[in-house]
Amino acid sequence: MFQEKGSVNNNLEAVISVQLVNQSKINCLLDTGFNGTLFLPRKFVEENDLIIGVREVLQAAEDQIFEVDTATAKFKWLGEEISVTIFVSEIDEPLIGVEMFTDTLLEIDYKNRTVKITK
Repeated sequence: MFQEKGSVNNNLEAVISVQLVNQSKINCLLDTGFNGTLFLPRKFVEENDLIIGVREVLQAAEDQIFEVDTATAKFKWLGEEISVTIFVSEIDEPLIGVEMFTDTLLEIDYKNRTVKITK
């Protein structure tokens, strides 16, 4: 059974760390309203030499439509190396979306301030 563990921060936000295959890590807020994979800050993308690909049009929850750059990145995730398309964010708020939780069990324990994703 493979697991990823995280925590609940002082703002009661679930946070989980994701790790590139090059060992670089970033803490991401869990966003159940985001049905994609990851929104990572441009600075992190550039520091890790991820290649920017095509631009995509996204629609936010407030019906705002905007364009974002994408990149492909390889991550260590739930005991495997996976390649996913990520969205490049212009703000410094990394997000992990529900597409990363396909076929998993997500547990957020607010009492003990823990997050656990199990495959």
